Amino acid sequence: MPIKERIPSLPCRPGKHRVAILAMGLAAALAGCTQTAPVNPFAAMPDSVTTEPVVNFKSCRKPEYPPQALAAKVEGTVTLAFLVRADGTVREAVVRKTSGNNSLDETARAALAKCRFQPGTVNGAPKEQWTDLKYTWVLE
Repeated sequence: MPIKERIPSLPCRPGKHRVAILAMGLAAALAGCTQTAPVNPFAAMPDSVTTEPVVNFKSCRKPEYPPQALAAKVEGTVTLAFLVRADGTVREAVVRKTSGNNSLDETARAALAKCRFQPGTVNGAPKEQWTDLKYTWVLE
C-alpha cells in the first residue's frame, strides 16, 4: 500500500504530517532489514597457513666458548638468522644483532648453522624460509 493512502489514518497534528510521512517511509523501507558486515567470500579462506622452522638442538653441538672471550670473561646474546631449506638443513646463516663481541657472534653462527631444523611449511608443504634464533653466552 502506498504511503499516501496511509496518511489519513495517521494521528498527526497540522504541520507535522511531513515528519510522519518521512518516518513512515523510512520505517517501511527499513522493515525487515538488519545491518550486517559485507560478505567477503574469501575471508574464510586464508591466503596461506605458515609455520616457521624450528631448530632441533639434539642435532647439533653446543658452541664452545671462544678462548679469548672466555679469558676476558665476555658474555652476551647474539641474534642469528638462518635460511632453512625444505629438507631442514641451513642454506645461509647471518648475524642479525651482535652480542658486542665478534668471536662470540661468529662461533655461535658457525656452530648453529650445522644444526638440523624442522622445516617451515606453507599450507602444509615444507618451504625454504628464514627464521631467527638467539644464543646467549653465559660464563658458568
